[in-house]
Amino acid sequence: MSRRKDQGGRREHLITAAERSIVHHGLARTKIRTIANEAGISPGLINYYFTELDDLYRAVYQEAIERFWTQRRRLIDGIAEPRDRLAAMVRSGLPLGPDDATCRLLYEFHPQIARNPVVKSLRTTLYDRQVALYESLLLAGASVGVFTLASPAASIAHNLVALEDAYGLHIVTGFSVTREQAERYLLDYAGAATGTPPTQAPTAS
Repeated sequence: MSRRKDQGGRREHLITAAERSIVHHGLARTKIRTIANEAGISPGLINYYFTELDDLYRAVYQEAIERFWTQRRRLIDGIAEPRDRLAAMVRSGLPLGPDDATCRLLYEFHPQIARNPVVKSLRTTLYDRQVALYESLLLAGASVGVFTLASPAASIAHNLVALEDAYGLHIVTGFSVTREQAERYLLDYAGAATGTPPTQAPTAS
């Protein structure tokens, strides 16, 4: 049992080292040796736990899936009012700020989407799950008469996720749009698309 725990701990250490390496050096410059240096171990030990770099990418991406799909689903499941749910969904889809490591990590993967089928599959899965979550939220609000959808729920959901991605890049790069502005723009769009302005999302405790 202790050996299994040690192996699990070592895997987590390597995943964290890979995340730091990608954020600090960029994905294109991150190799097995780069990650090994970050972790303070030999490259051969990484190969013991992850036979290919793509296996490590899958593990790194899992954290993003946990945050932007699993945790968001739990968040909105705990909110009853449709407008509050929509506002909470919007707020939880944006980076916390320029130093949001998970979001910076995701944007480092973007150039590889067209080149690496593993990265493309991971990003597609995350995108599709977020769209489905938005769509279910919108349909639920419409079914009880709170939302009057200006477009099909799927179209609104795709636009909301795409806007999150676009504004998120502004936030993590310190470009034109701040997090506060991005949140307001997204809520404005969500309000226009649903026929009712979402309320301010409750602050997470």
